[in-house]
Amino acid sequence: MPEVPVMTSAPSTATAADLPLEAAADWFLLLAEDDSSENRRRWQRWHDADPSNRWAWEKVEKLQSLLAAAPRQAPHVFQQTDRKQAERQSHSTRRQVLAMLGVIATGAIGYRLASSWQGAPDVPQIEWIVAAKGERREVALPDGGRLWLASGTRVGIAYDANHRDLYLTAGVLQLTSGRDPQGRTLRILARDGVIRPLGTRLTVSLFDTHTVLAVQQSAAEAQPLSGSRVRVEAGQRVLFSKTASGRPETALFPEDAWTRGLLTALNMPLTEFAERFALYSGQRIEVAPALAVRRVSGTFRIDAAERSLHTLADGLGLRLDQAGDGWRLRPR
Repeated sequence: MPEVPVMTSAPSTATAADLPLEAAADWFLLLAEDDSSENRRRWQRWHDADPSNRWAWEKVEKLQSLLAAAPRQAPHVFQQTDRKQAERQSHSTRRQVLAMLGVIATGAIGYRLASSWQGAPDVPQIEWIVAAKGERREVALPDGGRLWLASGTRVGIAYDANHRDLYLTAGVLQLTSGRDPQGRTLRILARDGVIRPLGTRLTVSLFDTHTVLAVQQSAAEAQPLSGSRVRVEAGQRVLFSKTASGRPETALFPEDAWTRGLLTALNMPLTEFAERFALYSGQRIEVAPALAVRRVSGTFRIDAAERSLHTLADGLGLRLDQAGDGWRLRPR
């Protein structure tokens, strides 16, 4: 089985630099259509096989939040009954993705990302920082600000003469913004939209279906990719997706407790607790469907995951079992 999902042959005029980008575009479409463990393993082998592959994939990731519409086009490509028609449609979709990788016309943010990808001299490279599974990492920013990264978080830092940009592609961060004497705009570019801190301390959490912005100090604005901007004040939180945002609401528990190694819950659905615990600690948790209505209150240590989960199970009268590299909660 080839390690690259070939959807079309490379054109005879392709340069050596074009080939890894074409392969990266193929992988982008394939994973959007079928993000299975097997495909992820194959992608990882391709990614690690050559530095040019890693370079090409980094370019895709820089633009991924702005290409949110592209994956939705991919699934129907593989559902045609006519093989030739399917092949033509696949080629067309692939060309669209390749074109978007080269020229992005989505306003100032897209232009800046595209310029960065093309290597324009006035745009800085993005410095990527990753917190490993189970790690909580502190990062000092060039403007004197500070980041805390939860387990599995990936952030890119890119400062230039006009902007201070942070790219959040996975996980959770807390930002304490610095005072910039140059007055440059500070932005967090995430999967579901752009967050503008307004002299603040805040947390941003990327869940599977939405993003949560919580403000601990001052204020911030959230702008979904295709929705209305919303302002969030200190002590408030808001949930938003790519297309819409909810209304800001009072934060009933400290959204930044994970920076101190804690998760606080107040009458929280067990499924939400499991999702948050997994996000902050890196420990995967399965919850039996029958337990979805159960509620959790209390403070739990995410750095001592097994002990905390046993305490939770005992308090709710549940059974905790180890399941692969994670845990399963089920009725006794």
